[in-house]
Amino acid sequence: MSNQSPQVEKAEDENLAAISASTEGPPSLEKKVSDIAPPLSRDINAQDGSPAGPTSAPKQPSVLQRAWKALGINPTTIMIMVKPAVASTIAMAIFQSHDVAKHYLNFGYLIIIVSITTVPILPRGKFIMNLLISVLLTCLAGGMVALGQWSAIKAREHTTPAGASPAVALGYNSSASVVNAIFFMVNIFGISVLRAARPAFSIPGIQYTVFICVGFGYGPQEPTVFISHRFIKELLYSFLTGQAISAGVCLLVIPVSSRKVFFAETTGFLQMCRGLLKAQMRFVRVLEHSKLCNPLVRKEHLETEEGRAVLKTFKEKAQALKAASAGILGLGAKLRDDVVFARRESAYGHFRETDITELHQLLRRIMIPISGLATIVEISEGMQEDGSMPDYVPEGVSDADFHTERKEWLGMIAAVMVTFENMVQILDDSILHILILLQFVPTPKNGSAADVEKDGDTRRPGQEGYGDYLDQRIKDFRKTRTTELKQWANDRGLNSVFQTTLKNASVPPSLHKTTSATSRDILASKRLHIIMFMEYLLWSVSLAILALVRFAELKAHDGTLTTSRFIFPKLRTLIKWFQGLVAGDPDSGPNFNNLDEPVELVETVYLGSSFDAPKDPEHLPPKNRWQRWGNYLRLVPKFLGSEPVRFGVRVTIGVMSIMILAYLKNTHKFFIQQRVVWAVVMTAIGMSPTSGSAVFNLLGNLTFTLFGMIGAFINWYIVDQKTAGVIVIFFFFMMFYFYFCAKFPRFLVAIVAGALTHVLVIGYQLQVRVLGIKQATATGQPYYPLYELAPYRLLTVGAGVLVGYIFTIFPVPMTEASILRRDLGLSLFLLSKYLSAITATVDMRLQDKSGDMSLKTSQGRRLEKLRHKVLERQVQLLGSMRTNLGFLPWDLRLGGEFPTETYRGVVDEVQK
Repeated sequence: MSNQSPQVEKAEDENLAAISASTEGPPSLEKKVSDIAPPLSRDINAQDGSPAGPTSAPKQPSVLQRAWKALGINPTTIMIMVKPAVASTIAMAIFQSHDVAKHYLNFGYLIIIVSITTVPILPRGKFIMNLLISVLLTCLAGGMVALGQWSAIKAREHTTPAGASPAVALGYNSSASVVNAIFFMVNIFGISVLRAARPAFSIPGIQYTVFICVGFGYGPQEPTVFISHRFIKELLYSFLTGQAISAGVCLLVIPVSSRKVFFAETTGFLQMCRGLLKAQMRFVRVLEHSKLCNPLVRKEHLETEEGRAVLKTFKEKAQALKAASAGILGLGAKLRDDVVFARRESAYGHFRETDITELHQLLRRIMIPISGLATIVEISEGMQEDGSMPDYVPEGVSDADFHTERKEWLGMIAAVMVTFENMVQILDDSILHILILLQFVPTPKNGSAADVEKDGDTRRPGQEGYGDYLDQRIKDFRKTRTTELKQWANDRGLNSVFQTTLKNASVPPSLHKTTSATSRDILASKRLHIIMFMEYLLWSVSLAILALVRFAELKAHDGTLTTSRFIFPKLRTLIKWFQGLVAGDPDSGPNFNNLDEPVELVETVYLGSSFDAPKDPEHLPPKNRWQRWGNYLRLVPKFLGSEPVRFGVRVTIGVMSIMILAYLKNTHKFFIQQRVVWAVVMTAIGMSPTSGSAVFNLLGNLTFTLFGMIGAFINWYIVDQKTAGVIVIFFFFMMFYFYFCAKFPRFLVAIVAGALTHVLVIGYQLQVRVLGIKQATATGQPYYPLYELAPYRLLTVGAGVLVGYIFTIFPVPMTEASILRRDLGLSLFLLSKYLSAITATVDMRLQDKSGDMSLKTSQGRRLEKLRHKVLERQVQLLGSMRTNLGFLPWDLRLGGEFPTETYRGVVDEVQK
């Protein structure tokens, strides 16, 4: 309406002033997002209720303290920096003894590389699994190289004429080269497919790749079986020694168990829940001044300076709530990955395997409703943006009545704020109670001592009976808020808002015939339903936290937390881990390939075809034995057409484009002399499945390889080439590299490539000092001083990375966009599966046919298991899709731009 009455303009001015005042509220409302989860010690001390004493001016931190804080140094960062540096330095230092070096000869530098690539920074459970696979693959690689070289030597013997001169008998032989090439291609194809299909083999697969590249690269020049066996023994000893050093460092230097990681993440998850609840409370405070509750705030008023400040505050609180929710989901996904390692780890502690499983399930029950609190932001923003809220006084309603009603709505929001503040504080104390009972945080002073006169009917975190107190408060919250909302609506004649049956529902009139009463009811219904939805989510979170409180109190009273014991994984757990490893689930968690297995239901609840196995549109069910065998034979072409096989073919072609130099007569010596084998290694381990990540890896690997070469120069010459000084400075350089790994894990592969370049240059120079130039050049490689060797290393590594990039995008690139579309389609399918499971669960509960939920064979339990599988897979897909969205800017695109924002919006909708 163009002409407004003075009362409406006055209401607008008063409303805008109220909004402005809200942005100048208490300092607690202006905290940054990083302050959502306050330090635990501050929260614990706050429970004592003691008045704050006089405070003096804070002491100015020293320069070292400020630098320490700016660098973000913490215990985890120190562990990631120190452990690889210690392992690589030990490997380099022991080789300086001739008694040690004689067992490895020209492959001593590989000890350093293997000690790093075995990844000693992993938690104990993950590291042991990684170590076992690495040792098995190393031994397999040794056997394959031995078989390939033996076959090549026999081919050499059969194609060398009797009485041939030593130059002919021991020189280049085309038959031996062909045999080595065939064995190399088969092995590089197999390990590339395995790495793509089984993520658990990614890191061990790197060591296998290095082994066969070195073994089959030098294979054509091995003249006799004796020399070949000595070569393989030195190579195998180097790998096993590096793995042993890494194992010693992982288990003895700053040891970290998988259980400790899981419990630390559990603590972080619960603290983030506290922060999210507080972020929700801050958002509710600014919600009372949004257009949802103040439709008189018009666009022209929001364009003023005060209006922009209001909008900025609202967006900050909304963004903080979204960020907290995304953090909860991310940490929940990581908890799911780490719980399987914590369950099967042997330890001496309190929690058994079943306790860890139950704890994780309870945390998952909290994650679902608490992450849904962020949807309130989207709902309120959507109502403001889609024009569903009027910015004028509805027809038939006087200005005075509308102004009075607005005041009443603000009063309702104020009541909601009070209720939310009380309930959020109780839930915050409940989470602290859980942390105290499970001994994840220290017990506050006098925290569990009951003071009846002071506390009355309340309970404080750590006190006995807190669970019953929380249960009663939740019941009171549900009962009180339901009664208050119904009474509030009845007092104002909003009877249609709380209609509970379809019989009483009225069909809304057409848009042009909307009466003032109907318009008022619609507006009230939207507002009330948002409030009820918020309160329902809070109530659901309360029930989930109550279940965890009950669990913590049970473990505190049954002696679990008072007695330490030796804990070993069950045999069934180990069998499931092995089966999952073979079947394609690297962490032996739920198998997401069987989401379409039928759920057998014996009751008369009709679930449609949602849980039936998918039908094959090209094949009818088999009718005889031959047709059943045919189904198994069809798996062969299906496997050969799979993405892992296509990736393996790409890697094999790309690697052979360089490795062919080792098998041709005119280029074989060049391949050996110029250390081209490391270009082959970088091509094999640097190729990416998608083109966007390939561009990112190309630029990152080239950049950090250059830094590695510069670092090697500094390391060597800053101490005047003295061995002791070189080793000491080498330790600090390794810490420097892995500091960036800790702070920028996205650049992990590139940073490790730079560190390995540093190792190749410095390790080779010190190796020559120990062995002498004569022994160092026995393999055909000429000796280069460091100022010549370092550029050669840079060129070989750079060439390998560039070739890897070329064969990632040639002949047909696999783009992030195609992977994103595939994952998004699968995600939408999983949402439909989840909806089917929810609908079936509701139907069974209405008919009281869920069965005994304690029995794994009951209908309700099976559906619950299916819901959890789908939800976990959905969370994983969300992480994958957001990763691909992050790589899209690096993707080289021809033609129009990819609709990134559209897909980002769809992914956000899926997350909601």
